[in-house]
Amino acid sequence: MNKRKLFLLLLFLILFLNLKNIFKIFYPIKYSEYVVKYSEKYSVDPYLIYALIKAESNFDEFALSHKGAVGLMQITPNTGRYISTLLKEKNYKDTDLFDPEKNIKFGVFYFKKLYSDFGNDLNLALAAYNAGEGNVRKWMINNKLKEEMLFKETKLYIKKVKNII
Repeated sequence: MNKRKLFLLLLFLILFLNLKNIFKIFYPIKYSEYVVKYSEKYSVDPYLIYALIKAESNFDEFALSHKGAVGLMQITPNTGRYISTLLKEKNYKDTDLFDPEKNIKFGVFYFKKLYSDFGNDLNLALAAYNAGEGNVRKWMINNKLKEEMLFKETKLYIKKVKNII
């Protein structure tokens, strides 16, 4: 075996043995304790939640969008108050959304609600998470829920999350 083949074989072996560490560099899995805890509690695939977090905030717990959505799962204060009511959370404050555990808890719960409300249709749930459930309901009422009727941003969002999963 020549040196080049031996080098390539060793390189392949090293890469293969370190594949998990290499993936962690490109696809970090942070906040596992909260993702796993609330994914199990609300029966949602944890990898879907990681994909949502990656797409929403790139794992930045202090992320703030131009539309006012905050935290890891990019929840707006209005939606946060709505979720806190559904969860019967006491003493909720909008700043709670910057707390990773609270944000993930609220985000997983809300995604599960959307998924259930929209007939366990992943595309509809993702569209509602991105564009707002009110917009998706309007599209459905008007029989305009066709791919071409979605906001361009929403179509790209659905594709992005599904590609991360």
